[in-house]
Amino acid sequence: MTLLKMIFISCLIFSCMDTVKQADAAAKNQDLLYRAKCAACHKVYPPQKYTYQKFQIYVTRYGKALSDEERRKLLDYLKENAKKEEMPQ
Repeated sequence: MTLLKMIFISCLIFSCMDTVKQADAAAKNQDLLYRAKCAACHKVYPPQKYTYQKFQIYVTRYGKALSDEERRKLLDYLKENAKKEEMPQ
């Protein structure tokens, strides 16, 4: 393997590792936002307890003090982590 290929592969690996670290940090920040904003008024429920559709209702109804960015981040987090809606049989 040539030196140039080795350098390219090393850069690619480190770039991927950095991307994974950034994604983990973003997920942690979203979880912290969820806990901080929601726990200000009530017990924090695990996101898996309710569907995303329910959370949308709750955030719209009770999240009036959230900024647009906080609301977006919070809903993104809940969409990813909420209980999956059950399909009728």
